[in-house]
Amino acid sequence: MTQKGPARAAPTNLRKETRDWLTEKTIPTVREIARDLENAGEDVRDLIEAIDELEMLLRDGPRRNGFVRR
Repeated sequence: MTQKGPARAAPTNLRKETRDWLTEKTIPTVREIARDLENAGEDVRDLIEAIDELEMLLRDGPRRNGFVRR
């Protein structure tokens, strides 16, 4: 039996302003928070992975089958 990746929500058409805000404001801010948490000794691997996945979705969009591109 083949393993499938995690299921994702159906594609959402984001407005350009929303996509730009996420790319230019939200993601850099969350990366900075993750860096501070990591410097404080916290494990931020899952957070960084989620940020990377969001960035990938904003850049490439989800696949037609609903799974994230890798």
